[in-house]
Amino acid sequence: MQNNFREVRKLIDESSRIILTTHVVPDGDAIGSVMAFSEYLRLKGKHPVIINHSETPFNFKFMDPGNSIKVFYENKEECISLLENADLIIILDTNDFKRTKSLEKYIESSKANKLCIDHHTGIDPDKFTLYISNTEYPSNCSILYDYIKDDDEKYLTQNISSSLYVGIMTDTGSFRFPRTTSEVFRVCADLIDKGADPVSLYENIFATTSKENLKLMAMFIESFEFYYDNKVVTGVVTQKDFSSLGLDIQHIEGFTGILMNIEGIKIGIVLVELRDNIKVSFRSKGDIDVSKLAKEYGGGGHKNAAGSNVKDVTIPELKERILKDLNNYI
Repeated sequence: MQNNFREVRKLIDESSRIILTTHVVPDGDAIGSVMAFSEYLRLKGKHPVIINHSETPFNFKFMDPGNSIKVFYENKEECISLLENADLIIILDTNDFKRTKSLEKYIESSKANKLCIDHHTGIDPDKFTLYISNTEYPSNCSILYDYIKDDDEKYLTQNISSSLYVGIMTDTGSFRFPRTTSEVFRVCADLIDKGADPVSLYENIFATTSKENLKLMAMFIESFEFYYDNKVVTGVVTQKDFSSLGLDIQHIEGFTGILMNIEGIKIGIVLVELRDNIKVSFRSKGDIDVSKLAKEYGGGGHKNAAGSNVKDVTIPELKERILKDLNNYI
């Protein structure tokens, strides 16, 4: 753990114009992180603003009932002004400015102090005033739980506990991924004691599938191709798939899990065609480190879960390149 909690609290105490953000296409851990930490800051007397590149995925919108998260492209001038005039920018659940996409150049050029709280590999210490980084944590919300509890347990309100629970639940694959330790369950038990409702939170996130979403899932499954003696599977979602159903990237939550539930699969790769790049998600089992593979394509992540965004290439071209590179991993 780099930079102790006391230093971070001092930096926050000395700041007044605070911006929070997270990575593009935010998952439950990302939304849980920004919502929990912004509420914590408000309880500390601050007035933080959350700015994300991406719209909040439909199944996580319930976590932001006041619609407090600003989406950069919806009010670009206001968001730029907020970033330029901030005195502290806090980046959660990612350690790479590139993963904030449209915010990247404004974060880099801002004179604000920059704080990172993250659990991924590959942090560049020179980019941050302070950082809390520990890849042993199963989720970013797990780090925030320890940080908030270390400050004062009174800040673990029902709302904050619920947001943290969502982050931990989703980033552990509903408690089935590696690093789901007994400590994870102890933390979640404490969050439940403080008001997080595991039944309603699960249902809000996972029991929200529409007919269109099921059709997209069917298209995705139809695209599966198997390689390396059925140890590797790829799945594809195209812009045509999205537009035919009136959906977008926020509706692919959980697709990587479908790949990894197939018997005998060691590596799963999801390629999603966006308007200006291809989003690639890598998943693996056991000792296969797909974060190294993701880095070859400008991305990163965890040993068994990583990703990247690749420009100026078609899906067939990119898939062919990745499959060749898999020789080093299978």
